[in-house]
Amino acid sequence: MAPVNRAALLETLRYLGNGAICAGANMAVLIGGNRMGFGHFVLVLATWVVGGTLGYLLHARLTFREGLSTMAYGRFMAGVALGIPATWVLLELFAGWLRWPMEVAAPAVTIAMLVYNYANARIAILWRRWWRVERGT
Repeated sequence: MAPVNRAALLETLRYLGNGAICAGANMAVLIGGNRMGFGHFVLVLATWVVGGTLGYLLHARLTFREGLSTMAYGRFMAGVALGIPATWVLLELFAGWLRWPMEVAAPAVTIAMLVYNYANARIAILWRRWWRVERGT
């Protein structure tokens, strides 16, 4: 059995904790916005702005312990934006077609997107670290 990489385990735990905060924010936007009468696509865009920005700040500083930069934020938000179609389709499926109440649909969509966003966070925020290693700087 391979030894446990403590640093990787702690990073994963930090990711999950910060991800839970972002998930809560996304669900609050979806449920609250739905109660205010906003359509699904507007809600998805709002979760992209709120959840994406919060996610970048938390993951850059706390999860991966990297500095903030406009370029990394742009890459992060672009990666999260790639999930907009999937998020919208899932929301339409759960809340629209299946007619789940938003209090059920919002957590289902949020959980479904967790793995996708984890991959994007690693790519966007850790890109700089990889680039420095490859260049030897």
